[in-house]
Amino acid sequence: MKSIPMNIHDIIKFVRQLKAPSEYLSAYLHEHEPATERICATCAHVAIPKRQMLGRAEIERYLWAIVVVLAVIYVAGFVLIQLTTFHPVRWGFKLTSMSGKVFLVLSMAYTIIRLSIRTSHCPACNGTEVIPVDSPRGRKLKEQHHSP
Repeated sequence: MKSIPMNIHDIIKFVRQLKAPSEYLSAYLHEHEPATERICATCAHVAIPKRQMLGRAEIERYLWAIVVVLAVIYVAGFVLIQLTTFHPVRWGFKLTSMSGKVFLVLSMAYTIIRLSIRTSHCPACNGTEVIPVDSPRGRKLKEQHHSP
């Protein structure tokens, strides 16, 4: 079990160690996809291409971390609102509620966008134009570059 971070540098390190929600979901949703060999149109390398999500996992992690922090503040504010009638606490509670909803929608949208946009890359040259080997263009490229 990981220890609870105490200062801001430890918190940043802790958040960086976590996987983004789309990485967990992607592994679960796409684990049964058949991996087929493809040929790269750039370097003619034949291999199973790497699948990569667009966007940055760090942004997604920080968005979800903000949602979690706002949720904790919201719960604390809910408890305080039951104990006091002090108006700044009520305004803080409303502000936390509104900003939490905004960040929740942003986080969910970013995660869905990252999950839906995946590209295939050549493992040798990182080219994005990978073609099935059994297609007409793939057979032609294979004959040109891999014939003895």
